[in-house]
Amino acid sequence: MLDKRSKNYNENKVASIIGQGTTIRGEIHSEGTIRVEGAVIGHIECSDTIVVQESGKIKADLVAGQVIISGMVEGNVFAHDRLEITATGKVVGDITAPRISIAEGVLFEGRCTMKAPGEIKPPSRKPADSNGQEQQELKVAP
Repeated sequence: MLDKRSKNYNENKVASIIGQGTTIRGEIHSEGTIRVEGAVIGHIECSDTIVVQESGKIKADLVAGQVIISGMVEGNVFAHDRLEITATGKVVGDITAPRISIAEGVLFEGRCTMKAPGEIKPPSRKPADSNGQEQQELKVAP
């Protein structure tokens, strides 16, 4: 049985801001809303909302309860509840969420998966090596 109660996400109650002119490389984990006005390269995981402003440029996978994109995202986006790409947003990568809103004229290149809440699981992260780099899977021919 599905739980009809959903968490209330608040994109206006910002816990962290990555300002214009700032570039962060690596992993970001936050309980509260993250607003990105600068650049992030790596991985962002948030229990609340990730808001990518028009000036925001992200080359990372995003995992959050709610994701709102007005800037550029190159990477896969997973929202537990809702994903919105506004008229100025650009996404190159796969998107997954139970509810998706894409404005007319948006640049979106990738796959879209929509299922009921709880039926989709966020992507698993590959373990990082001692230098913080993602380990690549090795494929060995038989």
